[in-house]
Amino acid sequence: MINITISRKYMLLLVCAISLFMVFIYFEKYNIKYSYKINQDQGLSEQSTNLIQNLSDAVKFEVYTNKDTAIAKKIHSFFQPFKRINNSKIQIKFTDPVTNPDKIRANAITMQGEILLTYVDANKIGKINITELSESAVINAILRLQNNSDDWLVIAEGYGMASITDETASGLSGLLIHLKKIGLNVARMPLNPSLVLPDNVKIIILPMPTAILDAEIAAWLEQQSEQGISIWWLNDTGTASQVNLELIFDIMFADKTILADDKFSAIISKFPAHVITEKFNQPIYIAQALEIITENAQVLMQAQNNNTIAVAKQLEHSRVIITGDADFITNQYLNTAANKSMVVRMLDWLFYNDARINIPLQVNKNTQLFLTQIQLVIISILFLLLIPVFFIVIAIRQHRARHG
Repeated sequence: MINITISRKYMLLLVCAISLFMVFIYFEKYNIKYSYKINQDQGLSEQSTNLIQNLSDAVKFEVYTNKDTAIAKKIHSFFQPFKRINNSKIQIKFTDPVTNPDKIRANAITMQGEILLTYVDANKIGKINITELSESAVINAILRLQNNSDDWLVIAEGYGMASITDETASGLSGLLIHLKKIGLNVARMPLNPSLVLPDNVKIIILPMPTAILDAEIAAWLEQQSEQGISIWWLNDTGTASQVNLELIFDIMFADKTILADDKFSAIISKFPAHVITEKFNQPIYIAQALEIITENAQVLMQAQNNNTIAVAKQLEHSRVIITGDADFITNQYLNTAANKSMVVRMLDWLFYNDARINIPLQVNKNTQLFLTQIQLVIISILFLLLIPVFFIVIAIRQHRARHG
C-alpha cells in the first residue's frame, strides 16, 4: 500500500491542479485586467467634469433603497467622484421605499435603487428619474434638468396606430411612463388635418399606422415639418403601404421582410456613423423589419445583411427619423437590450438637443465562458492524459522502490 506521506503528496498535487484550473476558468470568464488610477476623479470624462464644476444650482440625487443595502453602497461609491469635484452642489439622499410608499407613487418609482434627480431648492421646478447607473445617464439627466422647457412631443392616434394607453405587449404604455420619467412632456393627438398645433409642439410620432394615411393627412404632416416640427415615422411588417408618406420623405420601403429568413429577430451592435449613434456601444434588439430604400438620408441601423432599417434626414426646418420596425418601442421589447437608450437618443436628436453628452457605457464583456477549440483540446489533454499519466508514473516508481 502507498503510505500516508505519498497519499498526502498526491492530494496536494491534485488540489494544486484543480486550483490552477479554477483560476484559469475565472480569468477566462471575467477577462480580468488590473489597473491603478492615481487620481480617481479622472474616471469622469472632461465634459462631465466641466459640467459638475460649473453647476449653478445644487442638485439632489434621491436614491430609493435602504441605505444599508449592497446596492446603496454601490451607488454611494459611484457618486464619490462627482462629489469630489463639487461637493457643495451635489447631495445624495437614501429613501427607504418600504417606509415611504406615498413618495414611491408620487415619483413613479418602479425599481429598487431608482434615482430621482431634483434641485435642492424646492422652489425650482423639475425632476428626472434615473434608472441606469452610468456616467452618461447621470450627466444627461443633469442636462435635462437644467434645460427644462415647455416643449412637447405628441404621439398620433387613429389609423390603427399603437396607443400609449395600451398596456398589452404591443402597446406603448411603457414608453409613455419612461418618457415622463426623463422629464419629457408627452400628449396624445388624434391625427386630424384640421388640427392646429401649439407652438411648443416639437415632435410628432407616428407609431405604426396600419391604415393608409391619405394625401390630405400626408400634406398636413409635410406642413408641420416645414413649420419646424420634427417627425418620427415607425413603420413595420404587416402594415399598409404608405405611398403618400414615402413621396413626402423621398424614401421607399421594399416589399421583402428582413431579419426573418432564418430567425425572427436580431441583435444589432454596430451602427453607421451619426450623431445619434456616436459612441453608442450597446446592442439593440430588433424584430422583423422592412427594408428602407433611399439615397438622400443618413443610415442609422442596418441588419446583418446590410439592409437599411432606420434612417435620419435633416430637412430645412426640421428633422425626420424613419424606422422599418416599431416593435422595439413597444411594451414587449422596450426594456430589452439598450432599446430604451436608443429611443432617448433619437428623441434628443429630433428635439435638437445636440448638447447631449455621448459617453460610452462601460459594459463588462466576456461574462460567459467561451473556450476556443484549441483551449478545449489543451484542457482535455491536461486533465484526461497528462495528470493521470503523471500519477501512474509516480505510483510505478514508488512500487519499484519498495519492492525493487
